Amino acid sequence: MAEANAHMRWRLPIPEAERRTCAAFVITFALTIMAWASLHDLYLIGIEPRHFTAYHRPLLPLSDHRLLALQYATVATLGPGMVFGALAFVACRLGSRTPRSLGCAWRLFLPVIAIIEGSTLIVGAWARSRHAIGASLPYPDALYPDSTAGIAYSQSVNITAYLAAAGFGGLYLVTSWLTRKRQVSAVNVGEA
Repeated sequence: MAEANAHMRWRLPIPEAERRTCAAFVITFALTIMAWASLHDLYLIGIEPRHFTAYHRPLLPLSDHRLLALQYATVATLGPGMVFGALAFVACRLGSRTPRSLGCAWRLFLPVIAIIEGSTLIVGAWARSRHAIGASLPYPDALYPDSTAGIAYSQSVNITAYLAAAGFGGLYLVTSWLTRKRQVSAVNVGEA
């Protein structure tokens, strides 16, 4: 009986007053990341449709390339976007530091997306130029499903997007936490 009720005692360590804010962070960041990924994939499918048509497992029987790109963007980012939103909530709201509003946190995240996307385009252009002269590509050959220029570009862009999202996203979370001011407790104010 104790084991059956054990799950009922487990609660998220989020104060009741902050739960709606947590949900807003999760939804806002997930939708933002999905929108960015959708634009990213719509751009990529215009450059190299085979990236999605030949080298991704079909999810739904879609023939329109734009819908296909939107499908893959949503599937690839919905879950991770929600997790990132929860982590952004923790970095921006919880603990003994002055909470950062959702609006402020979101506005600070937009340049991160721009940096990530800029990184992908730079590496894609570099991959295209290296492919044109027969030089090695930015990532190991095993990560490229074929040796065409389009796949060299699109795969380099996508690999960079995942790596840069992890790196710059992690940097955003750490910076968000560290740049919040410590709250001054009433006890410390009286002692000063």
